[in-house]
Amino acid sequence: MKKPIIGITGNQRDIPNDQFIHISYTATGFIEGIKQVGGIPIILPIGDEELAESYITMIDKLILTGGQNVNPHFYGEEQTIVSDDYLLQRDLFELALIREARKQNKPIFGVCRGTQLYNVAMGGTLHQDIENHWQDSTAQYTTQTMVTKNGSILHELYGSTCQINSFHHQSIKDLARNLEVIAYDPSDKVIEAVTSTDGSPFLGVQWHPEYLFPTRPGDLALFDYVVHKL
Repeated sequence: MKKPIIGITGNQRDIPNDQFIHISYTATGFIEGIKQVGGIPIILPIGDEELAESYITMIDKLILTGGQNVNPHFYGEEQTIVSDDYLLQRDLFELALIREARKQNKPIFGVCRGTQLYNVAMGGTLHQDIENHWQDSTAQYTTQTMVTKNGSILHELYGSTCQINSFHHQSIKDLARNLEVIAYDPSDKVIEAVTSTDGSPFLGVQWHPEYLFPTRPGDLALFDYVVHKL
């Protein structure tokens, strides 16, 4: 049986104290989670938009990972926060990947920024700054409560409520018309997960299961669902 090939969007950064050396990378948790449930992970480094068709053709499913803020230009707003944590080339490349994956009907799984970017790509908007969703503890700890929608895949995997980790200061504001909310934080109603309603397979979560799956069966089961069933 052929193992599913999962494309993982990469990020890039400079090496400290050397302006001429840059690295492309992704969190190892994505790689190990995919391998553990029987998939083949491939990192897709940030590139030109023209590469999107070839990359999506190569893979069976796409994971949009976390990272920088999404440029508010893409949802019709001016930047309202003091931050330089943006990477236009990454936005453009991943938006091209989303368009091509939808064109080829390849499933997409979004994590944190990836969920936010997909919402923007579908016509939604973002809160540029929210409070109480960036935890001080390490990524293996959980600090937020999530309530899941009855009948959703997350309800099946996590139950009606569970704890999640949280490393984001932006979140979905106006939900795109082809998405529905399947999990939220009951304390402030911040959206924690969405899925598509238009037949194009998509699941987006706001927490980071790539850090939790080694010790939490629900997060490992989420990787299994993404690799084999989404």
